[in-house]
Amino acid sequence: MRGIVTAETEQLESLLRDGWQRHAEGAEPLASELESASAQVTPDTLAPFIHLSTHTIGEHLGDWTRLLRLGKRVVDGRTPTRETAKAWGRLYVVAVLAGDSVQAAEWELAYLTAAGDEFGAALLDMRFMLASALIASNRTREAALLYRGALDLVGQVRQSLVLDRTIAIASNNLSWELYEMLTRTVEDDLLMKSSAETSYTFWLRCGDWINKERALHLKAVVANATGDPTSGLENANAALAIIEANGDRPLDAARLHLARAVSFAAIGDDSARAKAVGDADAIVARLADTKLITKFATERARVSRLFRG
Repeated sequence: MRGIVTAETEQLESLLRDGWQRHAEGAEPLASELESASAQVTPDTLAPFIHLSTHTIGEHLGDWTRLLRLGKRVVDGRTPTRETAKAWGRLYVVAVLAGDSVQAAEWELAYLTAAGDEFGAALLDMRFMLASALIASNRTREAALLYRGALDLVGQVRQSLVLDRTIAIASNNLSWELYEMLTRTVEDDLLMKSSAETSYTFWLRCGDWINKERALHLKAVVANATGDPTSGLENANAALAIIEANGDRPLDAARLHLARAVSFAAIGDDSARAKAVGDADAIVARLADTKLITKFATERARVSRLFRG
């Protein structure tokens, strides 16, 4: 049951709703607002508050020590429940990256205690969250080692939607990070492919149609990057079919047409390549959002360099 609603709690809830749209534009102002609002955190807003704070102050600003101080303040005197326990799991990650091993162990034990018979899933959940945070901190090699080890244990724990989502996100982040590297080893390519496939598999368990089409887009660009344009084209086409059947995602659709263009270029079909680029441009020409247009332009420039078209 929801507690008493005050102007302060409504303001915090608004901050949590809007923060995910604002953090990329101005992480520092948002971080300051989160710190100012910390006293208003309730059991209902605890988990989303820690999530947004971790992403903003830790992953974007890279100030894990500052985030550690905020985390201590917010959970002081609280006891984790099944509903709020993941906040302690995120704070375990914060403490590890801030270099406070004792605090990390304390928060880890708090999450595991609250998880009850889902102890194993909670333990792996923290490991995959740590891998994601390492990726965001440009520590991809360390993240890859942790990711592989945790993934090997997934079959030994009871399935959990919370863990499924964490695995899907960590796999997605790792695969994209590897894809965007300027140079990759053969081992990097294998991990990029397997993590893209893992992301897709786990989004099928816990995600919606948008997660599915985006996971297929990742599989498409990874297939193209590893010399399998036929699979790249199949995945891009499958993603476009999902969008067509479910709703309007213009930027996603335009990016998928760019992926198709890369596939066609590799196959040697210049006519189809040009049409795919034209289809992408036509979709973006109808957009009014300058942020989306800029995102597309950046990717189009990158793709065009691949086939100089």
